[in-house]
Amino acid sequence: MDLSRCAVGAATRIVDVDVEPGMRRRLGELGLRPGAVVQVTQDVRRQGRVLAVGAERFALDVRTCTLIAVEPVGAAEPALEQAARA
Repeated sequence: MDLSRCAVGAATRIVDVDVEPGMRRRLGELGLRPGAVVQVTQDVRRQGRVLAVGAERFALDVRTCTLIAVEPVGAAEPALEQAARA
């Protein structure tokens, strides 16, 4: 799933950022990198999303949002718990 499809209030973990290297570096400086947990705070329709990363807020255009793959927070934890029990 990509960031443009996330519902407002949903906490997600970034899996991949598929942008050119300079943009990847800048997004990483803002905290938008694989492993980071972000929350969509506003859906501004065709224009993009407002994201919360910790106490910070950022607006991203919809095209950039489509290039950021995310997963729901907690999706990997059950698999890790099962592996730990084995």
